[in-house]
Amino acid sequence: MSYCVNCGVELDKTCSVCPLCNTRIINPNEQVDTISPKPYPSNIGTIEQGIRKEAAILMTVCLATTAIVCGVMNLFFLVRYHWSLYVIGACIVLWIFVLPVFFPGKLNTHISLLLDGIGIAMYFAIISWLHPGKGWYYAVALPLITLGTVMVQIFSFCLQHPRRSILSQAVVLVAEIGISTVVIELLIRHYLMVPKALTWSAIVLICCIIIDATLITILLRSRLREEVRRRMHI
Repeated sequence: MSYCVNCGVELDKTCSVCPLCNTRIINPNEQVDTISPKPYPSNIGTIEQGIRKEAAILMTVCLATTAIVCGVMNLFFLVRYHWSLYVIGACIVLWIFVLPVFFPGKLNTHISLLLDGIGIAMYFAIISWLHPGKGWYYAVALPLITLGTVMVQIFSFCLQHPRRSILSQAVVLVAEIGISTVVIELLIRHYLMVPKALTWSAIVLICCIIIDATLITILLRSRLREEVRRRMHI
């Protein structure tokens, strides 16, 4: 019976690398068993490209049919107000969100996230056109959607970076939460025309700073970093 020297997980006799942290296994007292079947599958399941294409066509037809039928019903029968625009906008946003799932290799992640942000902004623009209010779309909604899109793009870049650990990704995520809460409160106060000040967002920001300071200290201290990774299997 062997254990990983890095994360401590119990290893099967057929393992040449740790299945959890991918550390190479070197045990001079017990050679790797290359004959016995492995206790877990080695092949990653994939969906055939043809199935993906057919599923995408089916999803497109369903959403397009829903949008067209609701639009026709609203135009000729239920004409009291423009209710079909909510459905049509929701179908477009859902199509934008789901399409990259069927074609994961043909659409860049950052472009996909940008399209998601544009789709959400478009949907809120439809709501704003139906309910103008006091300029809430340009004062609050659009800046928040832009901020959210930028934050998600940054975090996605951190996830895709090969040298970024879970701890460093957590630092970025916590920092984004703190910054977002501050921006949200300032935008709301600006829209309501009240004095600009930090109240509830200041509490969230302080907590985020404390957490980030702790995580950064762990990242900078090698012994702390390795101990946390070993105990938390990260």
